Amino acid sequence: MVEQFQIAAEAVGAIVKRFTTLTDAAGYVTSAVGVTTVAAPNLPPAVRRVLPNLTLAAPADFAAADAGISVARAGIAATGSLLLELSDPTDRSATALPPVHLVFLDATTIVPTLANLAGLLEENLYRPSPVYLSLTTGPSRTADIERVLTIGVHGPKELHILMMEGDASWTRD
Repeated sequence: MVEQFQIAAEAVGAIVKRFTTLTDAAGYVTSAVGVTTVAAPNLPPAVRRVLPNLTLAAPADFAAADAGISVARAGIAATGSLLLELSDPTDRSATALPPVHLVFLDATTIVPTLANLAGLLEENLYRPSPVYLSLTTGPSRTADIERVLTIGVHGPKELHILMMEGDASWTRD
């Protein structure tokens, strides 16, 4: 399923990198965005610890940040899509405003199709206080202006998926 997810995600323009350690993934983040300002409001503590050189933007400055970093709840192999939980408005801003979006994905959360997420979706949407869920497939794209495909009009121009294979303890830290 991991291979199928990678093929589908790359087919829609995402950049998929696979890692076995959080430190290796952090090295990629640093090489992809450099020492820069990022929008990353709710990262797990373990991820924050391995990214000490990044400057975290204040929510009011997310539009000026060079990149946004988030963590996916799940991946969908058939489409290369990511399920993001963005209940906090600052999380939504961090994934939509910067030109580059980097997403950590635990490979064990990849499912074959959207239908396989029915239980997770139901659990989250029927809470007394429902959560905001978003499906992201590739970088932002539109063809509504003279049918010309344009990347990055309504969101990031680049989507980097950092697929974590192996130990997923970083997600629970």
